[in-house]
Amino acid sequence: MVHVALFVPNLIGYIRVILLYVCYATAMRDWKIATSCYILSFAGDLLDGWAARKFDQSSQFGYVLDMVTDRCATTGLISILCGLYPDYIPILLYFQMADLASHWYHVYSTSTEGSGHHKTKEALTERNIVLRKYYDIYWLFAYLCAGAEFTWIALYVLHWAPDFGVGPISLAFVTRYGFAPACLMKNIVNLCQFASAAQNLAIRDMQKRKNAVDPVLRTERRAQPQGSARRQNRGRAAALGARRAAKAS
Repeated sequence: MVHVALFVPNLIGYIRVILLYVCYATAMRDWKIATSCYILSFAGDLLDGWAARKFDQSSQFGYVLDMVTDRCATTGLISILCGLYPDYIPILLYFQMADLASHWYHVYSTSTEGSGHHKTKEALTERNIVLRKYYDIYWLFAYLCAGAEFTWIALYVLHWAPDFGVGPISLAFVTRYGFAPACLMKNIVNLCQFASAAQNLAIRDMQKRKNAVDPVLRTERRAQPQGSARRQNRGRAAALGARRAAKAS
């Protein structure tokens, strides 16, 4: 039996990590190599999912590897952009933190409630409509994810090659009217994802606390009549004793 760590999709995941390392190592020296490595690593995100289904090699190990690689990839690239565009550090860090926080909350929320993969319909049943449509409509999901990633890639390339383009179409034009809108919409989804997951976790916490308190209250209610009866019996006995003492005197 093949070890889970050696599954084909996981091997692709390791290659993605190596490509990202090369990208970051060359980012300030050779933008062409860095860009190529990042795009290849991003493409590997599609390939590992296909391999997992093709060879029936889905695993929790691979699921976490894929998610962590995705988040580290985006975080690393935005960190590089912070160095290239220092005036925009607050905005870039906002996008970076929103991406990390929303995905962490969503994945943790769905995994701890036993809903399985965070993209399945079962996991999204109680989520808001924005999130359900985002994961349910594939072309929308693909456009927003790819558009967001290529926004960061384009900003990196444009720093080194401001006039880069293909024929009459410039990268700056495509970024402004194609990639950037997707990036903005993706971050609206991130906020909805964060809010939905946080609300779900809070509701479950309140339900757990309620379930923990209810048995105590029921026990107290059952014990209360018994205590009252004992007090009443003691009161009757004391009154009877007082009457007997009065008669004796």
